[in-house]
Amino acid sequence: MVNILLVSHSHQLAQGAAELVRQMAPSDSVKIEVAAGIGENNEDLGTNAAEIMEKLIELQSPEGILVLMDLGSALLSTDMALEMLEDEQKAKIRMCPAPFVEGAIAAGVQANMGADLDAVYHEAMSALLAKQEQIAPGSAEPPSAPAPAAEDAAEQSEFTVVVSNASGLHARPAAVFAKTISAYNAKVTATNLSENKGPLHINGLIAVMLLGAKKGDTLRIQAEGSQQAEVLAALAELFRSNFGE
Repeated sequence: MVNILLVSHSHQLAQGAAELVRQMAPSDSVKIEVAAGIGENNEDLGTNAAEIMEKLIELQSPEGILVLMDLGSALLSTDMALEMLEDEQKAKIRMCPAPFVEGAIAAGVQANMGADLDAVYHEAMSALLAKQEQIAPGSAEPPSAPAPAAEDAAEQSEFTVVVSNASGLHARPAAVFAKTISAYNAKVTATNLSENKGPLHINGLIAVMLLGAKKGDTLRIQAEGSQQAEVLAALAELFRSNFGE
């Protein structure tokens, strides 16, 4: 699994963001660490290149490490930390300019799905699309779902469902939705028929949130692949159970 390091001037901010990620994407496999603050008990504002380096060594994994930073010296300190590492140690480390909190959550969910470093980076970079679309509808440009190949189209299955969650498919159920799909050998697309959004290829948290699904909206869920029936059954059960809420 891809691991995540959060570098911030504020220890409290970084710990809070890390806790949000752990709540959204509970996992024993994805490690999330912070390197934040300076001084006694990291209580003062600032960043420490030596601490960042130590955390990067601690988080080393074959799949790699995504590093998110808040601003200013956090980037400079991370650069310094990377310079102190051997080439083979930093080969699988990626600095990411995504928004700190939203990017961390998106990256954590994607890493928990078993995605590679490139996919985790891309999901983090897309983290603001859902907020942008909610505040200024039509301003975001979500990727459309690729059309199924002719030989797959006939095998595509689907169901429609009315969202019954009081808050719609907000971040937590969206993360569960995406995580459930990752367990099956199938490609899932979703369309919000009530809002005319989609179809979107559901390959992570952000794609689900871009549906803008509110309570009462009707969704069409489609799947293709060797486990299309299984993934649709699992998703239908999530809606029946209100995603555990």
